[in-house]
Amino acid sequence: MPKVFSYIRFSSPEQAKGDSLRRQTEKAAEWCERRGLVLDTSLRDLGISAFRGANRDMGALRSFLQLVEKGEIEKGSILIVESLDRISREAVLDAAARLFDLIREGITVVTLSDGQEYSAERLRDDWTPLIVSIAIMARAHEESKMKGERVGAAWAKKKETARVEKRPLTSRCPEWLRVEDGRFVQRADRVETIQRIFAETIAGHGRRTIVKGLNRDNVPTFRGKLGWQESSVAKVVTNRMVLGEYQPHSGTHKARNRKPEGEPIKDYYPPVIDEETYWRAQQALQGRLVGGGRKGASGSHILRGIAKCAECGSPMHIINKGLPPKGGIYYLCSSARRATACENEKLYRVDRAEDSLLKILTRFFPQLLNLDAGEVKKKSAVEPLLAKLNDRQQARDRLQRLAEAVDFDDSTLSRYREIISEINELQKRIRELEIEERKAQSTPDIKSRLAQIELLNSKLKQADPSERTAFKTRLNEALRGIITQIKFSRELGAVMEMPRLVLLDINKTDGYVILNSPESTQAMLDNDPSHAMVETFVGRKLKHHNRKFGLYYTKYGTNDLEDQAAFEAAQADKRKV
Repeated sequence: MPKVFSYIRFSSPEQAKGDSLRRQTEKAAEWCERRGLVLDTSLRDLGISAFRGANRDMGALRSFLQLVEKGEIEKGSILIVESLDRISREAVLDAAARLFDLIREGITVVTLSDGQEYSAERLRDDWTPLIVSIAIMARAHEESKMKGERVGAAWAKKKETARVEKRPLTSRCPEWLRVEDGRFVQRADRVETIQRIFAETIAGHGRRTIVKGLNRDNVPTFRGKLGWQESSVAKVVTNRMVLGEYQPHSGTHKARNRKPEGEPIKDYYPPVIDEETYWRAQQALQGRLVGGGRKGASGSHILRGIAKCAECGSPMHIINKGLPPKGGIYYLCSSARRATACENEKLYRVDRAEDSLLKILTRFFPQLLNLDAGEVKKKSAVEPLLAKLNDRQQARDRLQRLAEAVDFDDSTLSRYREIISEINELQKRIRELEIEERKAQSTPDIKSRLAQIELLNSKLKQADPSERTAFKTRLNEALRGIITQIKFSRELGAVMEMPRLVLLDINKTDGYVILNSPESTQAMLDNDPSHAMVETFVGRKLKHHNRKFGLYYTKYGTNDLEDQAAFEAAQADKRKV
């Protein structure tokens, strides 16, 4: 007795709620009952379309063909389908190949809709069913094609309407909106959550910290009941829908051929985040990607993202060597830690580097600042433009890759030219801003930043253990607002670098050596450096070095440190400030 299999397939899971599954199963069972055969109903592709051959490449039909080819399903077995379009709605040549593959392997294909049986034995004597089968499959493919074209045309019209009229295409929308009376309406509680996530991202908080805060405060998620996840926070921060953009797509997730179609439609949704906030958040994310190491058990460190190895440029990582006096928490070059390329295996005490940095910033720099002028590069205005420039450059690169595969049509070529123009304008604007900010940024603003650092440091010292990580994160963000980097080297120890400040011409800095070049202001964090270290730092030989009364602020290109009168005046001062 031959084995009988019923191949049941329908195009979408929604059809399971209807009559398709029951109808196909009952018809196959009736056919077997009339012939005294037993039906195997295990072969099902639920929700897999036969158009494009999706069921040929995945699911039950593929398994069936493999079992046939391996001989695990015997020759002479019967495959029942409702009609030939259940096997394939592909183009005729491809669809016929599916049918012939089965027949060639000794399988009889039965179609219930017209009672036809397709087997090698029958077709040897009568080939007319082949002609009928080809006609059926051609019609099935044409119907699917026409249906797809009609649906595609309808969606194309909807998308064009969306571009022009900015009306909702469907009731589907971002989770912080809903559709009422044919327009998008913000859901105030969810918008507030999104704005909180962006604000905390810009403040330097990582996804894990943000998730903990949201769950601790019982902030409802947009979907599900398992609380906030890091992935959901990441999706919010990187989702351009918050700007009001809608990106049309073609293809489907299920077929894995979904891809952007045309340029995003701006102002399609009500924006809940402004452009500057969005790009500042992207810049903060990028900064965390290139930042210095994980937080670990010791918590966030305030130099995260700005502590770099001077010898290879890699981030400095935190190493916990245990409890004092023999142990302690240290910085170590991440490359040296992995034994890759850097030989800077020296350990640098975290507490000493941080204390020294905060001391020089809060106790001495405010006294050194010249309040009549300022030459500080402000990051906040330029950084969002840099992030936007990076986005436009990526769009340009995508179009260039596309051009390698296909010729540009007129609209794509026009868009490519627009992107190039945007890139040129952004680069020009960034250069202008950098020049303006060097001229216009006031030193009092730096003083307010330094005052903020002093306040946060004071709060950090008084904070409970549960609050320390939050204060460290805020302090790290404040430091990153004015410090370019802190370089750790075996030769000089830790050296702070920041955009050039206009400083008073004094030479009393409590042993800290400060060097002003035309490009930057640098300071050694060791307030008791050797004479050789100072000479290496300033880049020339020095005649004098008074370790007792401390060294000196020096201007680049002058010989302040070699001035005998200044040296003697410092000695006569008899006090350490």
